Amino acid sequence: MLIGISGMISSGKSVLSKKLTKHYNKNALLLQEFAKEDEVFNTMLRWLYERKPNFDLTFETYILEYHLSIVNQIKKKFIKRNMNHDQDFIFIDRYAAEHYIFAAVNLEKCDPRIFQAYKLLYDTLITKDDIPEYAIFLDVDFEHFQQRLFKRGREVEIQGWENNKQYFAKLLKVYKKLFIDLANKYGIKYEIIDTNNLTEQEVFNIALEKIEQYKKTR
Repeated sequence: MLIGISGMISSGKSVLSKKLTKHYNKNALLLQEFAKEDEVFNTMLRWLYERKPNFDLTFETYILEYHLSIVNQIKKKFIKRNMNHDQDFIFIDRYAAEHYIFAAVNLEKCDPRIFQAYKLLYDTLITKDDIPEYAIFLDVDFEHFQQRLFKRGREVEIQGWENNKQYFAKLLKVYKKLFIDLANKYGIKYEIIDTNNLTEQEVFNIALEKIEQYKKTR
C-alpha cells in the first residue's frame, strides 16, 4: 500500500519515513523526495531561493515530472520483489500531488496564465495510481519549523533564510489547508499529528499506531 508522509519543509517527514521503513524492514520500501547529492535539484533549489526571474514554472514542472518518474520506478520495484499490496508498504516522503501546494505559492505573483498552464499540466500528469491511499500529515508551527530547518543544515536554505523568511511563512500558513483540500479532492484518508514539542520517537510511535489502525480497517 502507498502511504504518504506529508507536511511542511522540515516537519520531520524524512526522519519518520526512514523510521517506518526500518521498522517494517523487508515489508517496506522508501521513496525519498530527493537525494542530498542530487546536483540538479540542489542547483534549481538555490535558483528558486535566489528568486531567479522567469524560473518558477520551470522549477515546478521539473519537480512534478521528476517525482512522478521515481514513483513509477519504486512501484516497479515493489512488483519485482513480489510484495503484497495489502500487507506491504511504500512510504513516500511527500507525495507527488502535494507539490501543487508549492506551485500555488511560488507562482502566485506570476501572470495568472502561468499558474493556469501549470494546473493543466498537473491535472494531466497526476493520476489515481500516483496518489497514496493514506497519509500522515506532520503539523508544525513556525518556531519549530525554523529550529528544525537550521538543525538539518541544508546550506541553501540557511544561506537564503533572511531573503525567504516571508516565503516560508506564507507556505506554512497555507500548507495544511491545501493539503486537506488535496486529500478531499483525491479521496485520501489521512491523520494529522501535531509534532510541536514531540520528539522524533514520539512522532514515530503515534504514526505507527495510526498506520496499524488503518491497516486493520482498510
